[in-house]
Amino acid sequence: MKRIPFLVLSALLLVVLPPVATASAATHVEFTPQSVLAPKVPEPGQPKFDQEVKALGSVQLQMSATQTAYVRSVMRGNSATYRSLFDNEVRCTWPGGEQNFVTGQNILQKGASAEPDKEDVQLTTRFLVHPGVATKVTCTAYVRAATLRDKLDARFQLHSGFLEFADTSVDNTTAGVPAQRSTPRGLVRVGPEDVAREPALPFFTLAPGTKKLSVFADTEYKTCYPGPGKDCTKPPTSTATFTLFVNQWNGDKLCQSSNATTTTREMSYSVHHHYVPLHLPDFTIRPDCEQRFNAYVQVKWQGGMDGGVQGTAVGLPDSRGSTKTHDSDMSHVFAVPIRS
Repeated sequence: MKRIPFLVLSALLLVVLPPVATASAATHVEFTPQSVLAPKVPEPGQPKFDQEVKALGSVQLQMSATQTAYVRSVMRGNSATYRSLFDNEVRCTWPGGEQNFVTGQNILQKGASAEPDKEDVQLTTRFLVHPGVATKVTCTAYVRAATLRDKLDARFQLHSGFLEFADTSVDNTTAGVPAQRSTPRGLVRVGPEDVAREPALPFFTLAPGTKKLSVFADTEYKTCYPGPGKDCTKPPTSTATFTLFVNQWNGDKLCQSSNATTTTREMSYSVHHHYVPLHLPDFTIRPDCEQRFNAYVQVKWQGGMDGGVQGTAVGLPDSRGSTKTHDSDMSHVFAVPIRS
């Protein structure tokens, strides 16, 4: 695999906007630190939701019809003046196609919350892009923001971040596509009687010669599964364990399995959507087994209120106030084959 070395929004009205980082035909771009506007909840009669959408920078790559690349965007946000939604979205486009992914979590107000660790949030949006045609792919990172109060706008600071093609040549499966899958639209329940196995990557086969797998799984967990008349403040948290399972098979017989990558989180309703990243960097492939695999995240309820694994986000405005919308994948899992 070819490796690329390492080489988030608007400012207040009536002041000079900070420069937006750009990268023409570059594979890595750093974001300019800046203040991010988080619009208040709209008044009755106005559009249901108002969200700031700000482009931070772009990278480009000329790709072949069979090529797959690994895209990564990292954003760190803090110093919120009020509890605010903070989204890290990447949209990769080419003539006739696109792939969109977004991760998000609320930033709590600086110095005024019961969870200081949620006042400084880092989000990573990472995935495999595969246009399936010979074309130039442009990937652009956007910060999306909104506050959760109805009287005043809020702000937070985009402290730092970057966007890059972390790997420009990732091996595909024998089907000619990347080993990747996102949780479809909807919410997969997690509760005392409901264990979720999402996001999940179904069976895939690799060509001979692969030595290891590096498996990434990013889950968006929504605290409080919705229901009629449900009070999501009692209890105010949901606790769940997230475990990444990676399996190798011989036909229908399990050859080996790893569940070493795991974390247990107590997640508050005030944060609402929680970003839970998992990564197994070195799943060693047994040569006496077939090159056939699958992977998934097991999400098991441990206490408090029930919750759910969030699927694709639907109907996101392309820009603030735009009537043009798009969908963006959220919870997903993918594997990067390693030959050396």
